Amino acid sequence: MEVHDIRCFQHCDREKNILCFNVPLLCPLCDKDLTKSRLRIPPYIIETPFIMAEHSSCCLVIKPTVGHFLSDFTDSSNLHIGLTDSDGKVHEFDERGITVGDRSWTHCLCVKILDDNNQLEEDWDTNLVKFINDRLWKKEFYQENSHNCYDFVVRFLQHLGLDRHFSCLVDRSIFCEKMIVPVTHRAGKYISLYRQIQKSGLVIQKVGCPG
Repeated sequence: MEVHDIRCFQHCDREKNILCFNVPLLCPLCDKDLTKSRLRIPPYIIETPFIMAEHSSCCLVIKPTVGHFLSDFTDSSNLHIGLTDSDGKVHEFDERGITVGDRSWTHCLCVKILDDNNQLEEDWDTNLVKFINDRLWKKEFYQENSHNCYDFVVRFLQHLGLDRHFSCLVDRSIFCEKMIVPVTHRAGKYISLYRQIQKSGLVIQKVGCPG
């Protein structure tokens, strides 16, 4: 799907932001020609929470199991997660077994696991290659509810010893609650705003109002 940047600017009212994909010719508040009048705040792009997996190394990545975050995601959507290596290639586990380098991770959420100076990054790729070759991750062992992508990610992070730093890794449900839900919740605000603009053309938002 075509994805647009969300732009924000102010024209005649310092208390109101105008959010849109494309800056209109006329101000929706005062109806003046925006090409001939000064803007209080020139258009700038609201940072998107979504990234291309290939731009994030040694991270946890998240996307909807089916569809696209901006067009299809709801609170009841199933999510699929995977791990990137140092080159941004996604390693994932599903009914196909292990897949490496799938190019469909172009619009996903990222959870950074390692600190910038974490020595584990040097061993991440080596451990990941060994880990995915374990027979435990062959496709015949995949179970949608009891042995899935979440188990794959949690067990790898445990394998690295990161459960000593992240207590939530002791349990898959707690891991989801602490590391997945907060990220998708924040993204949900952006998705809601995006869909409002998509439907109405633009959104007028009071300054200080949460997105």
